[in-house]
Amino acid sequence: MAAKIGQYAHKILTFWKKIFIGLACISADYTFITFFLSCFCKAFKSLYCHFFRCKTFVVFAQFAATMLKKLQQKWKVSGRQLFIILCVFAITGTTTAWLTKVITGWAGFTAETFWLWRLLLRLTMLVIGYQVILLNVAFIFGQFPFFWQYEKKLLRWMGIKVDGGRHKAVGSGQSAISYQLSAIGSGQSPISNLKSQISNIPPMSSPTRLAVFASGTGSNAQKIIDFFRNDPSVEITLIVSNKPAAGVLQIAEREKIASLIIEKGKFFNGDAYVDELKHNSIDWIILAGFLWKVPAALIQAFPGRIINIHPALLPKYGGKGMYGHFVHEAVIASGDKQSGITIHYVDELFDHGAHIFQAHCDIEPGETPETLAKKVQVLEHKHFPEVIKKLITENKPA
Repeated sequence: MAAKIGQYAHKILTFWKKIFIGLACISADYTFITFFLSCFCKAFKSLYCHFFRCKTFVVFAQFAATMLKKLQQKWKVSGRQLFIILCVFAITGTTTAWLTKVITGWAGFTAETFWLWRLLLRLTMLVIGYQVILLNVAFIFGQFPFFWQYEKKLLRWMGIKVDGGRHKAVGSGQSAISYQLSAIGSGQSPISNLKSQISNIPPMSSPTRLAVFASGTGSNAQKIIDFFRNDPSVEITLIVSNKPAAGVLQIAEREKIASLIIEKGKFFNGDAYVDELKHNSIDWIILAGFLWKVPAALIQAFPGRIINIHPALLPKYGGKGMYGHFVHEAVIASGDKQSGITIHYVDELFDHGAHIFQAHCDIEPGETPETLAKKVQVLEHKHFPEVIKKLITENKPA
């Protein structure tokens, strides 16, 4: 009898242990955002009261900038996406608090209501309501993939199977709540406690970062930007051009995307701007009308991660000097009945890498290089972004 009671008690304790570990993980994000926003409001009030001479605010501003930078690096998101994520947290927290108040009033709970019922309501809103609201707000702001990855991690920590995988519940290691309690007991300041929380935040699924290389007007670059505009899993991080007057740089400025003008000597005889690309955490290089041959240093730094689009059906009409109207003139002069596009990996030779995709268009009698160029451009704009997306998806780390 005693043994059965002991087993039953052990099951109950294990169940509540999972619940509290889950609550700790779930509340970690809300704890940080709430603490950060409350500190910011207090600091701003102090600043207002002291007519911009409050040293406390200056110290906090420096600390806040550092912490936000750490979060950005930890989650591997852009500054714009970090701001949206913080907005999602803030709106979710406010909405959850408001709904809890509404439900409490609707249920007729008062200060005299049995404490357990009030506690269960708040736990339900924290465990279920907060997460549902978070995902809905994230969807509205276009951040659902980011937060869904986060939610899956929390479910796994609670011992719940996600996506058919087998995940163990957390049985060791310090939870967010136990860490906070131990920090308070050891006399740590809230700031040092917050730093530790941030360092322990699990890395989130980060967007794949693209650098688009172009030498001309950038019509393909614009189509790629438009295609991925609302896709949080892909970010156009950098526009690179070898011509200071290239139209693609105006696109970069209009779209508020960082740009880089490269110089021939460094590109071919130096490090090929690998340091600059690595500094921007570039994952893929997309050549969209880029006329220079790619040097070996860049290919070695991004093996199998550089792709190009060519306005003809390779292996025909490729090689040095074969670009733009030169390609279309050669195709028409040959008497071919079809032309098209080829998307291929880039190696150390012109238009030589393994083919990824080809699309065709017919050449009509009386076709001119100008009319053929328009047909080919339609194929480029339609297929290039789709092929990029497919490649990224297929090569995304698990």
